[in-house]
Amino acid sequence: CPRRTFLASLILASKFIEEYCCTNRAWAKLSGLAPREVTRCEVALGEALDWRLWV
Repeated sequence: CPRRTFLASLILASKFIEEYCCTNRAWAKLSGLAPREVTRCEVALGEALDWRLWV
Protein backbone atom coordinates (compact mmCIF):
# COMPACT_ATOMS: atom_id res chain seq x y z
CA CYS A 1 0.00 0.00 0.00
CA PRO A 2 1.51 3.36 -0.98
CA ARG A 3 0.33 5.09 2.21
CA ARG A 4 2.04 2.51 4.41
CA THR A 5 5.22 2.76 2.35
CA PHE A 6 5.16 6.54 2.75
CA LEU A 7 4.57 6.20 6.49
CA ALA A 8 7.47 3.75 6.79
CA SER A 9 9.65 6.18 4.82
CA LEU A 10 8.83 8.98 7.24
CA ILE A 11 9.55 6.77 10.24
CA LEU A 12 12.88 5.54 8.91
CA ALA A 13 13.95 9.04 7.89
CA SER A 14 12.98 10.41 11.29
CA LYS A 15 14.86 7.69 13.16
CA PHE A 16 17.89 8.11 10.89
CA ILE A 17 18.09 11.90 11.24
CA GLU A 18 16.78 12.67 14.72
CA GLU A 19 18.52 11.76 17.94
CA TYR A 20 15.17 11.58 19.73
CA CYS A 21 12.18 10.61 17.64
CA CYS A 22 8.59 9.50 18.01
CA THR A 23 7.88 5.99 19.21
CA ASN A 24 6.10 3.53 16.98
CA ARG A 25 3.14 3.85 19.34
CA ALA A 26 3.00 7.59 18.56
CA TRP A 27 3.26 6.91 14.82
CA ALA A 28 0.45 4.38 15.19
CA LYS A 29 -1.75 6.94 16.92
CA LEU A 30 -1.03 9.51 14.19
CA SER A 31 -1.67 7.07 11.35
CA GLY A 32 -4.59 5.13 12.79
CA LEU A 33 -2.76 1.82 12.40
CA ALA A 34 -1.95 -0.69 15.11
CA PRO A 35 1.56 -0.36 16.59
CA ARG A 36 2.49 -3.83 15.33
CA GLU A 37 1.42 -2.86 11.81
CA VAL A 38 3.57 0.28 11.97
CA THR A 39 6.55 -1.80 13.07
CA ARG A 40 5.87 -4.36 10.34
CA CYS A 41 5.79 -1.64 7.67
CA GLU A 42 9.00 -0.08 8.99
CA VAL A 43 10.86 -3.40 9.04
CA ALA A 44 9.55 -4.40 5.60
CA LEU A 45 10.81 -1.17 4.02
CA GLY A 46 14.09 -1.32 5.92
CA GLU A 47 14.72 -4.85 4.71
CA ALA A 48 13.71 -3.94 1.15
CA LEU A 49 16.33 -1.17 1.26
CA ASP A 50 18.80 -3.53 2.92
CA TRP A 51 18.84 -0.94 5.73
CA ARG A 52 20.88 1.43 3.51
CA LEU A 53 19.40 4.79 4.43
CA TRP A 54 22.18 7.07 3.20
CA VAL A 55 21.48 9.09 0.06
